[in-house]
Amino acid sequence: MTALTINFSKKRFINSCKQNETNNKTSMNIYRFIRNPMLAAGFLLVLSSCMKNHSLVINPILNGNMIITFSHHIKGNDLKFDSLIYTTSLGNRYQVNNLKYFISELSFHLQDKKWMEVTMDKGIHYTDARDNYSCSWWLSDLFPAGTYDTIAFTFGLNEQQNQTGLFPNPPERDMFWPDILGGGYHYLMMDLKWKNSTMTETQPFDFHLGIGQVYAGDTLSNDSIIGFIQNYFRVILPCKMIIVQGKYQQIILQMDVDKWFDGKFAFNFADYPEGMIMQVQEGMFRACVNGRDVFSAVIPK
Repeated sequence: MTALTINFSKKRFINSCKQNETNNKTSMNIYRFIRNPMLAAGFLLVLSSCMKNHSLVINPILNGNMIITFSHHIKGNDLKFDSLIYTTSLGNRYQVNNLKYFISELSFHLQDKKWMEVTMDKGIHYTDARDNYSCSWWLSDLFPAGTYDTIAFTFGLNEQQNQTGLFPNPPERDMFWPDILGGGYHYLMMDLKWKNSTMTETQPFDFHLGIGQVYAGDTLSNDSIIGFIQNYFRVILPCKMIIVQGKYQQIILQMDVDKWFDGKFAFNFADYPEGMIMQVQEGMFRACVNGRDVFSAVIPK
């Protein structure tokens, strides 16, 4: 199939398609393409980038797109915020008040071929589980049609990306990690309240992940920091899907929130009297080990 070249303005192009759709097969096909809500965004991107001297080159669509949807569950059910209805294996009752995090270096493996890396937004996505808008990531990257078998991403940000000032605007900016503790941004910011059988009232708990610290001696003092530990980790998930040219494929990245606390390590909030794991590398290490198993990739039927 050869490329089709047409000279026109954007407005004139759409109007001409409307006027000739009954007797002009090429115009009708292009007009239908524009009216397709799943393809409109991609088409307009091509339109704006290819316009030069009012000339547009329309090439055959040999690729497909992807939509990543982030969902959050506890024991198979949708996460409910601000409700003290969950219990860990160690008997800690808890509720989730906020859940925010970054994933980065997202890539997909084309079966028997190579990894396709996402370039949109530098491969970084911020999710706030309370904000439906941020729970969808429409990728503008075009992926070769074919069968894919694996999805991989970094939870958090690597040391090259995780630099203070990377995000100048909220809400990403508000994920900052103090410079004295290594700088950059939180990988995960999960705010909880919890209690056990010996407590009469709930207590706050900051389940936050970011750069860890190495201290001189046993005192966790900012003045005694002598080094830093990168706590981001790689997640690799089986994810068999078929990308069809000209279509979007949805992928659901499901987080089982309870697995942060009941994974390879059983997490006991009472072990952290300060009510947080920030600045406690042992706690962040355990959370990172558990975190490798909190995600699964689901292809909607």
